[in-house]
Amino acid sequence: MPQAVPPIHILVIDNDFVETAAIKSCLEQDMRVPWRVTHCVGVQEARLRVNTADLVLLKPEMEGLSSPKEVFKDIDDMVFELPIIVLTSEDDGRGLSTYVMEHGAADIVIRGHFSRLVDAIEFALIRQKLKTDARKTADKALLDSEDKGKADLRTSHDENIAGEERHRQILRLFGCDYSVDQQDKTNT
Repeated sequence: MPQAVPPIHILVIDNDFVETAAIKSCLEQDMRVPWRVTHCVGVQEARLRVNTADLVLLKPEMEGLSSPKEVFKDIDDMVFELPIIVLTSEDDGRGLSTYVMEHGAADIVIRGHFSRLVDAIEFALIRQKLKTDARKTADKALLDSEDKGKADLRTSHDENIAGEERHRQILRLFGCDYSVDQQDKTNT
């Protein structure tokens, strides 16, 4: 029997309840995989819930909070390898959109125009999985190379000790000292 796919946990950070309801409606209609939404109305509340999310939908333009760029930066600083899709206004003038994309947002969606939201979510999760897998592969390669480096260092150290012993034997031979060291007797 096939295993059930765990739901994608989407954290919506938006202080507009009507907009959040529209997002949920869009997801109910178009989402092709299981999902669940947690809604937060601010950065402090998000800080408590972000650790269970797979993706963040962020409206950084919230009244009473710092600038949208600062809100994005605060959220970006608290997530690790989570894609953030930023909800921007139509009259953004590309300032905020450009800023968030240059600083690592997975995508932007214009608020109220959610026709591409599901695609943005799916593509962001796919890109994030590829990025995470690439990082894990690079981390493993680094650890493997460190292990190989340690093994090579050990081998090199052992070879140096053996070489030094051969040099001592040669010097004893030329110095007419044909005796065998006590250490050599125990090793044979």
